[in-house]
Amino acid sequence: MKNITLYSFILFLCVAKVSIASATDTLPDGGAYVARQTDAIPVIDGIGNDSCWTKANWASINHVWIGPAVTPADYSGKYKVLWTPQRLYLLIEVVDDTLCLQPPVADPRNNIYNYECMEIFIDEDNSRETNYSGTYKAIAYHIDSKGGIYYALGSAGWTGSLSDNINYKMTKVAAHTYDWEFEVKVFDKSFVYGGNNTPVTLTNNKVMGWSLAYNDNDGGTIRQNMIGSVLVPGTTDDQRNVSYFNASVFGKLTLSSAMTAVTQPSSSDLFQSNVYYSNHKIRLQLPDYNNEKLTFQLLDLCGKELKSLTVNSSSKNSVTDVDVSNLPDGIYFARIGNLQQHIVKKVIIQSN
Repeated sequence: MKNITLYSFILFLCVAKVSIASATDTLPDGGAYVARQTDAIPVIDGIGNDSCWTKANWASINHVWIGPAVTPADYSGKYKVLWTPQRLYLLIEVVDDTLCLQPPVADPRNNIYNYECMEIFIDEDNSRETNYSGTYKAIAYHIDSKGGIYYALGSAGWTGSLSDNINYKMTKVAAHTYDWEFEVKVFDKSFVYGGNNTPVTLTNNKVMGWSLAYNDNDGGTIRQNMIGSVLVPGTTDDQRNVSYFNASVFGKLTLSSAMTAVTQPSSSDLFQSNVYYSNHKIRLQLPDYNNEKLTFQLLDLCGKELKSLTVNSSSKNSVTDVDVSNLPDGIYFARIGNLQQHIVKKVIIQSN
């Protein structure tokens, strides 16, 4: 029986792909990002050593959308964002063991995503359109390492160059380490390719749909991986690689007028949570986690959600009881966190 239980636990981790945070986690998930306003503008040289970048927090680009799982030896990525009323500023650091540049072709759009290519997805009014293909309700920028910037219009094809929308530079800053630095104009859905377009003015508390992705090619003519900043549901490449036409799977970018970085609560804070079963209830005792509301999910061994609710962390050791009298005895998992980070704890329900 012990071996079966262990096997179920391993199967849960592999099939459900639930990420268990540890005290050594250093970066929040990149699916929800709060960008700080800046007065100082970084120099777009692909080095990322401007002092203004110290005001921004790193977030991870670590969710596989295409291909097998990646190891840190093959790839790792993270990003920062700052903003002014006129522009977004983006710094991405990629560690890539093999940089495979796109060969000269007549039309670089034809195969841009199969080589080292950064993708920036922007949904200016957070429309969450499930099919923005052929429109500018959202834009899926494809940016290669040699200066090409294009928008994938889905089934409608590709735009020509959009180099006026984004100024960027990629620089090798260490062995296998590359900084991509961007200055980005943000346009609304009235954008017309080749027209006289005016960027929107960015303001405090503005929320945009937002995701990033990196295409990794370790040799050959086809990318091995596409790694994104947000978890996209699905078990196959076709199910996860939908951001180029579906904005409902984007993460979120929130603009804040705060000029200094806000320290993110760490997953080690969440590990102070106490979760236990007693008398047909699961009791949650949460730490004071930056006065946030957190999501509690109860999962079975197959990763199926059985219970879900919002819990309060506004006071130290706040207590919430969850009725589980309708569930059979067994092993379950409690997931506690937000879009940026979470922990998973085992819970044993045993009525007798």
